[in-house]
Amino acid sequence: DHVKRLAQSGFARHIRITEIYDPSLPFVFANRDQLVQVFLNLMKNAAEAIGEAAIDGEIQITTAYRPGVRLQHPGSKTRVSLPLEFCIKDNGPGVPEDLLPHLFDPFVTTKPTGSGLGLALVAKIIGDHGGIIECESQPRHTVFRVLMPMFTGDGAGPAPA
Repeated sequence: DHVKRLAQSGFARHIRITEIYDPSLPFVFANRDQLVQVFLNLMKNAAEAIGEAAIDGEIQITTAYRPGVRLQHPGSKTRVSLPLEFCIKDNGPGVPEDLLPHLFDPFVTTKPTGSGLGLALVAKIIGDHGGIIECESQPRHTVFRVLMPMFTGDGAGPAPA
């Protein structure tokens, strides 16, 4: 909600923002300020992709609890439980297909004035929290999906898989 309010009062004031939140979502094991940075970056990218001139621009924020989601981190054989899903969806033109495999690499950008560090930083923050970020994109439907571990409450970190 904090990120949504920031977006609506600034860079996304011309875009309709809708929410579909899962009311049963457990706590995430994460640093709040860093997650604000992650979701602000994703929302800003979505707003910029839609553009100032769009009359039907929409960003959808969704959360979901998916207890059966277990994934393998790249370079590891261990499967981890990442049941918390946060998505930022937009109806912009989409990410060029040749860019998708490199989207989270440093210095990759489609913006004339972009540094290409935003999504690389997002991926690092999410990875440092034991999560992963994915992107699916086609024209008028781009989804950035963040999968995170949940907080177990014992102070030891994410729940075991």
